Amino acid sequence: MELNCKAGESRMRNSRLMRGLHCFEAVARHGSVKMAADELGVSQSAVSHQLRDLTESLGEQLFIRAGRGIALTATGRRLADKLATTFSGLQSSLDDIIGSGRPSLRLAVCSSFGPGWLIPRLASFYEANPAVNLQLRLYAQDPEQTAEVADAFVTAQELRPGFTAVHLLDEMLVAVASPRLCGSSAERDLPLITTDITTERFGQEWRDYCAMTGRSLEGLQSGRFLECTHYMLSVEMAGAGLGLALVPDFLARRHVEAGGLAYFDRMLMPSGRRYHLCFKKSRAQDPEVRDLVQWLRAERAPKPVKNLA
Repeated sequence: MELNCKAGESRMRNSRLMRGLHCFEAVARHGSVKMAADELGVSQSAVSHQLRDLTESLGEQLFIRAGRGIALTATGRRLADKLATTFSGLQSSLDDIIGSGRPSLRLAVCSSFGPGWLIPRLASFYEANPAVNLQLRLYAQDPEQTAEVADAFVTAQELRPGFTAVHLLDEMLVAVASPRLCGSSAERDLPLITTDITTERFGQEWRDYCAMTGRSLEGLQSGRFLECTHYMLSVEMAGAGLGLALVPDFLARRHVEAGGLAYFDRMLMPSGRRYHLCFKKSRAQDPEVRDLVQWLRAERAPKPVKNLA
């Protein structure tokens, strides 16, 4: 009877410890008790209570106050890194058991890079890595770098702490329009389609383009901009004959080859966005991550050139 009681007490302690570790990992990842509570579906006080219990159980200080927020101690950072690796491994194992049995890798990409650059090249990845179940996740903007979103990310955002990156390409913009308008007398009077619609940057990409090419902005547009929030919309608007668009060259190329767009000129302008493949440092040795990195390094675009071929 005494042995059974001790075993039961041990299981209860382990259960409480696991709950505390789960809460700690979420707080460490978000840097916020509130965000961790929202993710876990519990109250902030419940998360704080779990953190206090965990601190007492371990006998180590895991967080310190930093202004109005909190920051990890050195011990807390070591524990957070270990837990990230452990939980990621558990999730991968569960995915393999519940899913197809193949190692899975969730790759998050923004909706211009995915269709424009990645998908046309994917056949070679599947051919070279038949054992990897690559799950693509598409986002309108740069995906947030969290484990809930994906395992790896193609993004132009700054790296979060604990992540590493492989440079893929520098985004270059090219001017395009409907084929029936390019080369006609109407092309210089076309409205300019812009995705820079914030007050402080409105239409800035076209001002940069005119400064680079020496063209006059007044001579290019009919007195108004057409506004949209994404390059995918710009492409469709230009193809419909609504105006000139500045879009990533990798996105324009396949539409030009399909006959839906034509180049207004062949000058390439840097947008300032640099695409990287990002993933947690703790996952750098995962076989599926290494396979993806090796493939992307082989497939990534060559260094930008001054003009399109």
